[in-house]
Amino acid sequence: MREMKRGADLRWPMLLATCLVMAGMLVPILAPPTADAAYPSNFRRHQELYWVWYGPGSWLAASGKNDLHISSPTGTLWNNYGASGVICPQTAGQWFKYLRNNFRNTAGAGQGIYSHPMRGTHFRKIGKIRKLPAARYGPAYFRQKVLWTGRRKGSGQAIRGEMIMDIFAVSGACGQRFQSRGAPARGNAKSIRLLRLVQSTITQRNL
Repeated sequence: MREMKRGADLRWPMLLATCLVMAGMLVPILAPPTADAAYPSNFRRHQELYWVWYGPGSWLAASGKNDLHISSPTGTLWNNYGASGVICPQTAGQWFKYLRNNFRNTAGAGQGIYSHPMRGTHFRKIGKIRKLPAARYGPAYFRQKVLWTGRRKGSGQAIRGEMIMDIFAVSGACGQRFQSRGAPARGNAKSIRLLRLVQSTITQRNL
């Protein structure tokens, strides 16, 4: 086993990791600035049952304890964030391959890699697996970023996006986080920057 070890009892590590992840104990989610004035003037505070985030006042969200879907009113701009405990994989690469392929293969249904159903979804670039600094993230925290593209079913509109996948181990328990965001190819760079900013404001509550 290369990047991380598998525990003898898989159920307990997964339960422990879920508790730690959702309690926010393992890796900090970026906290919002202390004043709302630090955001663009059209940003507003949005409060869900388990999440707080900042974004344009007209934007919408659907959420559960383990995930948060944020989108513009028509779903054109999309940010999907999730975190949970997982059964420890043999390697970080094994997990990343499984997760990214699952998102790609289910893109036709929507509400995953992108808000609307997609066709022809594929990866433009699969980045290297990086081990993040232990001082901030712990001794076994790995990340991979991929760029993807596809077309909306029906309209054929070209969509581009990025996905950031994390897998980590603490005391024999494993957890994962992911972000997937996408927007139309036209003006994509500006839209992705906006979605990254919204992502950076997410905090958890009521856990």
